[in-house]
Amino acid sequence: METQNSFDIKYNLMQRLSGFVDELYEKPRLRNLFWEATTQCNLSCKHCGSNCDARLPEDSLTGKEMRDFFDRFSKDFSPEEVMLLITGGEPLLRPDLFDVMEHAAKYGFAWGMTTNGILLTDALIERMIQTNCKTLSISLDGLEQSHNYLRNNECFTTVIENIEKLVATNSFAEIQVTSVIHKKNIHELSSMYSLLKSLKVDSWKLTNIEPIGRANQMADDHLSAEDFKLLFDFIRTHRQGSTELRVSYGCNHYATPAYERDIRDHYFFCGTGIITASILYNGDIYVCPDVERRDDLIQGNIRNDDFSEVWFDRFKQFRMRRDKNSSVCVDCDDAFFCRGDSVHTWDFDNNTPRCCLKSLFNLA
Repeated sequence: METQNSFDIKYNLMQRLSGFVDELYEKPRLRNLFWEATTQCNLSCKHCGSNCDARLPEDSLTGKEMRDFFDRFSKDFSPEEVMLLITGGEPLLRPDLFDVMEHAAKYGFAWGMTTNGILLTDALIERMIQTNCKTLSISLDGLEQSHNYLRNNECFTTVIENIEKLVATNSFAEIQVTSVIHKKNIHELSSMYSLLKSLKVDSWKLTNIEPIGRANQMADDHLSAEDFKLLFDFIRTHRQGSTELRVSYGCNHYATPAYERDIRDHYFFCGTGIITASILYNGDIYVCPDVERRDDLIQGNIRNDDFSEVWFDRFKQFRMRRDKNSSVCVDCDDAFFCRGDSVHTWDFDNNTPRCCLKSLFNLA
């Protein structure tokens, strides 16, 4: 149980760190550049926020276009400051992925990748190591039945075997498992923790199913206030004194002062457009790739625009506090910390957050 004194200390620290975040709004610093290597996927997951499927878009960037992009990008941004994060769809479906990343690695850039883990082979793992891949995030959404349910595929055993292959190489800075928590797997948290410890992965990131993409059709699986509290209490308990497996909540939402700092390594901050940008499959310069695709949010395209100029001169709407212009958020006592919560669940048409945990928890 948190004492009033410890709560006050945490609250004061949150205030100081939020002041630092205000400085980033004025002087953004790119730290994370996502590349959506493809929207093609070998799965059709029930909860996919990007509605990915087996189709290969005709307007996808070529390998040469991405290599030329990294030639330019390397002149304006330092590999000591920017991490390249490769996502999809399923990135491993892109045949020239490693040719492109080998080119980026020549400039010193390290990269990480999110994958469903099905297509990993010994040869592909070796190519990752050769091309300076440092981190991997593999999706595992519960025990066998739960994972296969969400992924619409009997792939659990394959994913486990491939995680074991990755760990055995001892060649990556971090191997992380990411799990999407919903009504049908939240009861498996303890069993999952034991499984992941036995697999000897470095970390476990827990996220919640979100009201985006195909998950909008899964209302019955979304978490209640009681579910969120169960999830956060589990994370807090398993972060205390444990070094075997680092457990954390993702950047999904502001978790109120009751849980902030206790469930992740930092306080909530949605850095989209402030420390994070992305290159979409077709070259569009965008914010976090989890944000709903809207033409009015596209900042440019690398086929026509200089990324550095776009980064420093555009993204204006993301460098202003959304809470100050929202009828729902403007009078909230926690707005200084939350700032309208996550961009990927922001309702741009109504200028309100689609998911507010303070409201869900019924906190005054």
